[in-house]
Amino acid sequence: MYVTEIRIGRDGKWYANGNEMFRLPIVNLFARHLERDENGGYYIHLRDETFPVVVEDVPFYAIGIDESQETLTLVFHDRQEMKINEPVKIHYAGDVPYISYRWEGDTRLSRGVYWKLSEYFEQRGNDVYIVPPKAN
Repeated sequence: MYVTEIRIGRDGKWYANGNEMFRLPIVNLFARHLERDENGGYYIHLRDETFPVVVEDVPFYAIGIDESQETLTLVFHDRQEMKINEPVKIHYAGDVPYISYRWEGDTRLSRGVYWKLSEYFEQRGNDVYIVPPKAN
């Protein structure tokens, strides 16, 4: 099957030709090789091939939190992880919270993750930050 479109939905799920990609090792491989062009578009570059990626909102979606170690670790739908070792600013588009992983405001926080992280929120002027326990 030839893939004519790769898309990342608002919910962080990846699609190929309109079908959800359910093999997480492949989704993770693609996510780790996701790049951004000078016009703000996204693409995957693997070996000598480049595939454009349609992104409905942002490329990354935090769906879980691992608090079992010394740092907070966000887990994304594509199984990438982001360790929060220092304060991270939350950006809002309306009432939707975003943080920066690779690019400015590129990660949406799921409702559950947002509320779980709320115990680590700190107001700084007009901005809200996620402040991990050891970064105070």
